[in-house]
Amino acid sequence: MIRFVDLFAGIGGFHHALKSAPLDGKCVMAVEIDPHCRAIYEASHHDAINDSEFNLVDDIRALTRLPNGESDRPLKDLATLIPDHDVLCGGFPCQPFSKSGKQEGTEDETRGTLFFDIMRIVKAKKPKYIILENVPNLAGPRHFDSTWLTIVKKLRRAGYLVSDRPAILSPHELPPELGGTPQVRRRLFILARRKDANESQPEDNIRDYLDSIGTYEPENWDITSFLRPDSVTNRLTLRDDERMWLRAWQYFIQMIDQDSLPGFPIWEPSLVQTLRKPDPCPAWKLEFLRKNREFYILHKQQIDHWRTIDWSDGKGSNPITVRDFPESRRKFEWQARAFQPTRETRDLYQLLIQMRPSGIRVKPPTYVPALVAISQTTIIGREMRRLSPVECALLQGFPPSIFDKTNIDESQMYKQLGNAVPVGLVRFCAEWLLGQ
Repeated sequence: MIRFVDLFAGIGGFHHALKSAPLDGKCVMAVEIDPHCRAIYEASHHDAINDSEFNLVDDIRALTRLPNGESDRPLKDLATLIPDHDVLCGGFPCQPFSKSGKQEGTEDETRGTLFFDIMRIVKAKKPKYIILENVPNLAGPRHFDSTWLTIVKKLRRAGYLVSDRPAILSPHELPPELGGTPQVRRRLFILARRKDANESQPEDNIRDYLDSIGTYEPENWDITSFLRPDSVTNRLTLRDDERMWLRAWQYFIQMIDQDSLPGFPIWEPSLVQTLRKPDPCPAWKLEFLRKNREFYILHKQQIDHWRTIDWSDGKGSNPITVRDFPESRRKFEWQARAFQPTRETRDLYQLLIQMRPSGIRVKPPTYVPALVAISQTTIIGREMRRLSPVECALLQGFPPSIFDKTNIDESQMYKQLGNAVPVGLVRFCAEWLLGQ
């Protein structure tokens, strides 16, 4: 039986993966600072919680630093606090590297440097295997030299074999039998094995292995097998205003008399006869503005009529046209051209829908966009409701019962699932690494 330590444990994605067959691992310590995550973790892994050997810690720096919080704990003392283990794993905080944040990387003194706390545990305990997870942007252009290569060098200096090329995987690329699910969620994995004498650093990584055995064809996924209608509450049903916005865009896609809708975002305020270039205006935005103008000129009569329609269904005292919609709901992205290639087949009610700050986006009903830790939960078009927390859990590879023994509210469920690591990806990585 392998023994593992679960750092930055979240709601237990690594734990679910490593304790499952054929790995059959035993968790001897977990570290998680968020109290909501700890509540879910404890409820999900009560067998570990009840083991006298197991310890759940709320802050990694309670281990790696002395009580004054300023000085590093000596490695020999740290070694006595951490149980012996074969695998050290964890999804260390991604905010410093995420494209949605400031991208401060290791210059973020509170979160970016937590990797160095991981390295202190590595040096103190020297586990045979290391499995770490983060966002792909960790190895992006702004962070490749300063962060990614720094991580690789530190692991190698500590005596580990690790590829110098990032390994980025997504659940929708794996077949079901290997733990795949119909969710696009690209994650970067750092997989390291303790080096034996005379071993050379590897040239390939798990990405190369997956490519060699063949990725799963995304179009083969069927989201309906992951739906659990009995888990849906009334709160997940779309509001009247949301239904109104979709009615307007459903009319729009069916009125355009050409088979192929544009692949670029349609911005209703920019459907104009004369281009008005804002200042400043980046090149990508200017290109979209030009395309919107050209599209408007081509379909001017239909678009002008569409703008006059009252979408309120007479429920209000005043008519509501598209120009009365919130700005983000006057923007639309059609990403289902391959699935619905003709005007006759276009029907957003048969697709997956996201209401994003950047606009309404529709996609084929085969695999969902990445679950995120904010309120952009995917909408099932034909049911006019959002995915339930249970369905999101299944898409992340968690058991549907993960929240059964907790009092966590739905908003926290979505948040924690959006921050979680896909269980199937971890299991796939662990089986590959431990088989090396």
